[in-house]
Amino acid sequence: MSDIWIALIICFVVVLSGALPLIRKRGNDIPPPLPKETLRDWRNDSRKN
Repeated sequence: MSDIWIALIICFVVVLSGALPLIRKRGNDIPPPLPKETLRDWRNDSRKN
């Protein structure tokens, strides 16, 4: 029975440590970067010309 609890605690710690950076509030709210132009954008531009 104690082996099951140890395994559950380890799983909980792994999940929690992975989720903490997503949950934690950032001190400086930086806006997301502008989307980069992709090859598809260039193809669409060349078709319009």
